[in-house]
Amino acid sequence: MKILNAEFVRSIADARVLGPESVPEFCFIGRSNVGKSSLINNLVARKIARTSSTPGATRLINIFDVHYESMGERRHMVFSDFPGFGFSKVSRSVSRNWKSMIEGYVLKNKNIRRIIWLFDVRREMDDLDQTLLEWLLNNGFEFYFVLTKSDKDKQGNVAAKRKFFNEYFKGIPVLLYSSKTGQGKNELLSAIENTIR
Repeated sequence: MKILNAEFVRSIADARVLGPESVPEFCFIGRSNVGKSSLINNLVARKIARTSSTPGATRLINIFDVHYESMGERRHMVFSDFPGFGFSKVSRSVSRNWKSMIEGYVLKNKNIRRIIWLFDVRREMDDLDQTLLEWLLNNGFEFYFVLTKSDKDKQGNVAAKRKFFNEYFKGIPVLLYSSKTGQGKNELLSAIENTIR
């Protein structure tokens, strides 16, 4: 898969407003400050998603149109960058609104091909992560589990964490990614391509 172009389309606050119809969509989710926007920018090789060192910077669902070439054909897909969950400097009411917005958007959207769950490789799973996992499984969503910031820990620790999650998820793809070095970029693009081929 070769990315040809990518551009921001719009931000969505209302779950009733979905992305373009009949276009395969990939949703990027994860905790606040896990690196969703940085990964999207690295994946498409251009800065289309806003990045910030402040947790909770993404407060809407941001929709991006991505044009690519695969098997000699030009096509396009949608990336959606979701607000992070967990710690963020926002009120509880805003956090509750995020939850209903995200659940409403995902559950109503028939174009979603995969959820791409980003997880900081330096962290451990907790109750909040377990709740998300149960929600994904209970609603029948297939997902990729991407360990981000793989350049920020010792490679032995990174390899051990990937092995742990491979065994923990039992068959769900576990990928590594570093937006700084580009590690995992080709692997993730190949996984996306295989999903929509």
